[in-house]
Amino acid sequence: MIEQGEILTLEDDVKYVAVATTMLDGINYVYLMCPDDYSKFMFCAFDQADGLYEVEDEELLNKLLEIFNEQLNGNKE
Repeated sequence: MIEQGEILTLEDDVKYVAVATTMLDGINYVYLMCPDDYSKFMFCAFDQADGLYEVEDEELLNKLLEIFNEQLNGNKE
């Protein structure tokens, strides 16, 4: 499981920070952002069987965006 605040180095040799995380249907979803280049970000899923992979389903992306937005707005208050 990937936790908020963890730093990961991906296959592209770029470091990403887990900005936010959530669990849906037993899968850990993470919002990753490069701290050196904010234009590099992605929404990924992590599970024990498949490892870390980028989410491409538009409906799921919209749901994750809503969840992560609520989390991050809640953290600022």
